[in-house]
Amino acid sequence: MSSYSENNFGDIIKSITFSINPKKIVEFGILNGYSLDSFLNGISSECIINAYDIFEKFNGNGSNYNEIINKYKNYNNISIKRGDFYEEYKNFEDESIDILHVDIANDGDIYNFCVDNYYSKIVKGGIIILEGGSRERDNVEWMIKFNKKSIKNVVNKLKNKYSLISIDNFPSVTIIRKN
Repeated sequence: MSSYSENNFGDIIKSITFSINPKKIVEFGILNGYSLDSFLNGISSECIINAYDIFEKFNGNGSNYNEIINKYKNYNNISIKRGDFYEEYKNFEDESIDILHVDIANDGDIYNFCVDNYYSKIVKGGIIILEGGSRERDNVEWMIKFNKKSIKNVVNKLKNKYSLISIDNFPSVTIIRKN
């Protein structure tokens, strides 16, 4: 089950998607498809969604490739692929993505990598949605156990350079807008 469902972040995703009216959405981290379903409820039929996951390779709460392919097989505008967040940015042109969603066991290093490698891929007025950003989220068991870099500290530094907002209700989400 998606941690987003706990505080109904799906409504936030639907609202953002409806407001932006994107032509292209890219998502990393599918799990059970909660955010994909939310995107589907907010887009026009012309919008293309490219969703990536490492599926069974993920050492944790991962997706099942065949189940996800089966779930979305009737949607012509969704492409489900095996893909690594740390490599796929090379396959996108600058200013080609309207909404980027990253939910891959995020930590501060993932935030930094995302901004460094994907921000240029976002169209002007587009956004990046990243799971996490609150102190509570930084203190989940696996973040502490594996000594992961704080997201909140990275967000505080990014505020000086980027237009962003964090919604702190657990699991929290950070939204960066490209001006």
